Amino acid sequence: MGIDDRDYMRARYRQRANRTRWNEGRGRIEAAWLDPHHQRYRRQPFAAALAFRFALPVLGLLLILIPFYGDAQRHGWIPDLEPAQPFPESGSVTVAGNVVGLASRSYLTIAAADSNAVVQLMDPDTNAHALSIYVAANERVTVPVAATTYRVRLIEGRKWHGAKRYFGPNTSYETVAKLIEFTPTMGHIIDLHRRPGGNLETRMMGSRPAPL
Repeated sequence: MGIDDRDYMRARYRQRANRTRWNEGRGRIEAAWLDPHHQRYRRQPFAAALAFRFALPVLGLLLILIPFYGDAQRHGWIPDLEPAQPFPESGSVTVAGNVVGLASRSYLTIAAADSNAVVQLMDPDTNAHALSIYVAANERVTVPVAATTYRVRLIEGRKWHGAKRYFGPNTSYETVAKLIEFTPTMGHIIDLHRRPGGNLETRMMGSRPAPL
């Protein structure tokens, strides 16, 4: 091999070495450019699974704490330093101004538990207040109501603060999950004593009851 051949081979070698380094460099650049997307792609399912894993205990804890919070309100465990007002007489009612009379009559019986209760009948279409019935703790009343369909809401507590603030910070406010239909031949009994297997499904309201 002559000098010219050696020079030619060295030039070929340098060219191949340079091309190899350039390819490797480009590979690193491409990897650096693709890696964040690739990592995000791989981390998304992992993050979702991790969030789901932590969400289950939190959801379970909320399912326990929400009923406990309602019980705390009904029993007056939340601090309330304001003086109490006399609770209305059991069986007394507050009627909406647009209610004229009972064209067709049914009845509603309410048995209060250890807390005072205000049972509200609402228009199911507009949520407008129709009738509020007051029942003192551990008492039972029966009142006439118009024969129609209502949405029923339950307000309970120990320390009465009037028809605007109800039971103050201890106002337990729930809505009955299903609408209740009253007919001239069929009334209803609402027993507010909580017990396992009860058939009155309720859910807590996120807002406070409107003043009467």
